[in-house]
Amino acid sequence: MGYCFAVIRIGVYALVFGVFVVIGACGHVLFFMSPPRLLKWIAFFAQMWARVTCLVLNIQVRIEGNASIKPGSLIVANHVGSPDIFVLAATFKGFFVSKSEIADWPLFSWLARLGMTVFADRSKRHQVKALIGEIQQRLNRDQCVILFPEAQATDGTDVVPFKSAVFESAVLAGRPVVPVEIRYHDEHQPTIAYYGDSFISHIMTLLKAPRLLVTVTVLPEISVGDDRQTLAAKSYKAIHDKHMSNNE
Repeated sequence: MGYCFAVIRIGVYALVFGVFVVIGACGHVLFFMSPPRLLKWIAFFAQMWARVTCLVLNIQVRIEGNASIKPGSLIVANHVGSPDIFVLAATFKGFFVSKSEIADWPLFSWLARLGMTVFADRSKRHQVKALIGEIQQRLNRDQCVILFPEAQATDGTDVVPFKSAVFESAVLAGRPVVPVEIRYHDEHQPTIAYYGDSFISHIMTLLKAPRLLVTVTVLPEISVGDDRQTLAAKSYKAIHDKHMSNNE
């Protein structure tokens, strides 16, 4: 039965992929002279893409807290696996910060580039300043930016300390930080949402799963009066404490 789900979903998603690639390309053509309008176009249809993806994969999202956050907020969350992207994009209009390797992945790179993803290469320290500047620019245009400050995926049992550098963008832009906790509910340990050792195996597991339940908890926003290290520490504590309380 699992392979039937996988085959059907691959067929349906191929169509979905094609449709949203065309929509994204049209936006870039129509609004190439107007970056603010292009950002709004992409943010709207990126959320539609994510909601359709959740529908195709039968990812059922339950939201706790107020998801109607201020425009231009920096949204930070714990990171488990690829479903995090669909789940958060379906919940919030915003742009992701992603590792630079995705820019070289077949198919995924097309959607990421059309979706105006901000690519980060943390191995090159001289690029961090440019990354912070690009995030700050999006925030100043009242667009939310979504990122995973753990800078790695975990198996969902814990949250590792956050990297603080990217929080400088919120400080410079004077925008709030919104901590978000993601928790998956399935009978597997670790959850099937976790990447594991093989990305292909991970994707096949998601395609074969009848459904995946997830809770997104939107925690109180953190004002930007602090420095980046304090913002990172407060965000980490909020998400970590919520995550560990759910494990008790």
